[in-house]
Amino acid sequence: MENKKYTIKCPECGADVEVSRPAIINVQNDPEYKIKVLTGELFNEKCPKCGQGLQVVSRITYHDMEKRLMVYFRPVTSQDELKTFDYEAIRSAIEDNFKAPNYAIRVVTTVNELMEKIKIAEFGLNDGVIEIAKFVYFDIFTKQFENIGVVNIYYERRDDKNALIFFCNDGQTRSIFIDPDVYASIEKRFSAVCKAIYTSRVCMVGRDWALRMIKAYSKLDGDKQEPVTDIKPELKLLNSDN
Repeated sequence: MENKKYTIKCPECGADVEVSRPAIINVQNDPEYKIKVLTGELFNEKCPKCGQGLQVVSRITYHDMEKRLMVYFRPVTSQDELKTFDYEAIRSAIEDNFKAPNYAIRVVTTVNELMEKIKIAEFGLNDGVIEIAKFVYFDIFTKQFENIGVVNIYYERRDDKNALIFFCNDGQTRSIFIDPDVYASIEKRFSAVCKAIYTSRVCMVGRDWALRMIKAYSKLDGDKQEPVTDIKPELKLLNSDN
């Protein structure tokens, strides 16, 4: 495994902390690293001088040959950085160096996105379908809970079922199961693009991608603002976490 060394400054005591992190993770060779990524352990460190907890976020290429998943994690820590993020340059470099067919090749910019892509692949789901499903449930959520703002939504596995976790502006999270019929309906309607992102194409499959697909399919439906799916899922909050 290839490792890179970094020096970070402790925000508490100002000490320089030397850390070493893998640049490339192949989970077939080092299966324990899948757990370290999913638990967040890989990104945590302690200052040896004062004991302050530190987050170490560095570039990682995550490769799971069994799941045919390649995730390029290129951290972005601010909106200003995101505005100048050169996705096309990254995409070109990946396509020049990685030629294997039928891979899910993703570029992500946050730790949560990296974790989410791994979880989605782990349970045999299509991340394009999941991203579109977020819009379906977001629309229903905001209509039923008008006074609760949604900061972000992530896929999670709960009680052996697929769920979405809503991070809300009141500091709580709310979990909602994904109706299997809703997933199947989205998968059928958006079958072309959801299959295309699994045929060795490099993609940033997130909110912006899903919004473009929804708008594009609305155009195909004759410029009518048709619902993403005709199924009207019942919204059931599983919990409310502090």
